[in-house]
Amino acid sequence: MSHDFKYADLLDDDVFKLVFGRESTKDVMIEFLNQVIPDRKIDDLEFIDKEMHPVERDLKGSVYDMFCRTDDGSRIIVEVQRRKQPFYPERAIYYSTFQIQRQVESGAEDYDFLPVYVVNIMNFEMERHRDLRDVKTVYRLYEEHSHRLLTDRVTFIFLELPKFHKNIDELDGSILEGIYFCFKNMPRLAERPSVLKHDVFARMFHESELYNMDQQTRDKVLHKMTTERDLRNQIAYARKVAIEEGRAEGRAEGREEGREEGREEGRMEGREAAKLEDAARLKQLGVDIAIISQATGLSIERIESLN
Repeated sequence: MSHDFKYADLLDDDVFKLVFGRESTKDVMIEFLNQVIPDRKIDDLEFIDKEMHPVERDLKGSVYDMFCRTDDGSRIIVEVQRRKQPFYPERAIYYSTFQIQRQVESGAEDYDFLPVYVVNIMNFEMERHRDLRDVKTVYRLYEEHSHRLLTDRVTFIFLELPKFHKNIDELDGSILEGIYFCFKNMPRLAERPSVLKHDVFARMFHESELYNMDQQTRDKVLHKMTTERDLRNQIAYARKVAIEEGRAEGRAEGREEGREEGREEGRMEGREAAKLEDAARLKQLGVDIAIISQATGLSIERIESLN
């Protein structure tokens, strides 16, 4: 398969598990978790079965991207999410309940359980977080007025990668910023930047290099990366066309009516038409409707109605 990638995308599920989720690369996951959970020193961990079944039948189960238990017994769920999902924080809360329930034995007189962390690596911004500019946000249970901590046994960490804008020359030298940079830029790099000196980066680059993977894994990852790149190019082109057509129609409308309202209406109509055309084309190609909705801003119902 012909390609121009040297390194694989760390946000790909298969690649993330390859780089972070194997016994042979456990040191990479330990360093990553120590960076995002600085209040708990992790010296060792074990990877656990990722599929969780509810206590009662007919309730929704879950399959984590990665689940591990630290040397002090803490449970850590790690989720990698490329596409925006509705109710994403609620999903993180739901996932945490499985690890709480499984620590409290039936008939136990108390409800003592070891800490549970849900770490979310996201290639999108959550709507309710748009006014917060930090890449990492941490949520715990607090009292409403005094902000006194109720318990430190449940923690939710969200890493919103689109909020990280630094290029390689602007990194502050911290391991965490270097990891953010790798999550966002690995497929576009031709070599490991010299500023990423820590041993964890040597491991990350080695494991994510495509030619260090077996043929089957490499072909699978390359296919997904090429498809993703083609889709991004299609979306970028569609947006460019939409803007150009909107401006052209806006100018024509504005000349006819001589009013600003006409220009704005023309721009909006041009953008809408381009969105519909692009959505219909992507739908014909078999692209998932949820992805089309995210790319175009059109509702799922509107896309489903297109021929």
